[in-house]
Amino acid sequence: MTRPPAKLRLNKVSRWYGDVLALDGIDLELGPGVTGLLGPNGAGKSTLIRLVVGLASPGAGTETQAGVKLTGAASTASSGTVTLDGQIIRNNIEALARIGYVPDGDGLYEEQTARRFLVDQARLRGFLPAEGARRAEEMLVRVGLADAADRRAGGFSKGMRQRLKLAQAMLHDPDVLVLDEPLTGLDPVMRRDYIRIVRALGDEGVTVLVSSHVLHEIEAMTDGIVLLHHGQVLAEGTVPSIRDLLDQYARRIRVTTPAPRELARELLQHDGLVTALELVEDAVIIETMGPDRMCSLVQDLAASERARVTTVEPLDEDLSSVFAYLVD
Repeated sequence: MTRPPAKLRLNKVSRWYGDVLALDGIDLELGPGVTGLLGPNGAGKSTLIRLVVGLASPGAGTETQAGVKLTGAASTASSGTVTLDGQIIRNNIEALARIGYVPDGDGLYEEQTARRFLVDQARLRGFLPAEGARRAEEMLVRVGLADAADRRAGGFSKGMRQRLKLAQAMLHDPDVLVLDEPLTGLDPVMRRDYIRIVRALGDEGVTVLVSSHVLHEIEAMTDGIVLLHHGQVLAEGTVPSIRDLLDQYARRIRVTTPAPRELARELLQHDGLVTALELVEDAVIIETMGPDRMCSLVQDLAASERARVTTVEPLDEDLSSVFAYLVD
């Protein structure tokens, strides 16, 4: 069943904790499908997520941390809005009821079984007992916890706890699903299954926002990413469009060859194409502003037998490299 599109909008959103600016004028619009929120620890990801799920308001922090009230000189500044389909999310029951949330922390009841936990969560969301029990069983099956339904959460592994949190977030069939570092503690099989579920939700039209500082995890879930750094959006778009930003930087290519010096002499004859070159055992690492032309040249040299080439491997195509270039 196709659901109406849900749009999250952050309009010129800033957030302070005391005199620390955690988010600085964020402008984002997120629609159906999976969007990855990427950034190192301290980039502002958790603050942004708290705003999206209604746990905080834009502006100066007024919550307490370790019993100390947070205040700041920025308290009178304009701080923007966070909306779902035009409705302010904070303190809005109608908007909040459309959001599912998997926090980074646990919040599970250690003595409750997985089934009991989900049944209680369903009742809190307004389901009648029979319907709540049915939804709980559906979610246990979907996240792969059916065989552990009557085990206490206190005996669950980290990965099982992550899946139980996902089950409660999906109970009410939300239009928006927000996942904060969801793959932490999952083994490879669990990680694969979790990624499959997230991708399927995006395909069904759910607006999914998933945060991580592990870039290859996001790349496995989605092609749409937002790079956050020091509280600002560094870049946003699809993975290919983000990679296109590298065109202004020299790129590295590793060419494996049994004769690296011979290949290096051939390449250096082409003025302006090689910006740097390094000889390593059985390979040449080339730095160039024209990676496509360089790859074509290496292929031509190999085809004409002017050089012996085993493999050609771009070294800067992963998202980690993209992020590193952009924040330098």
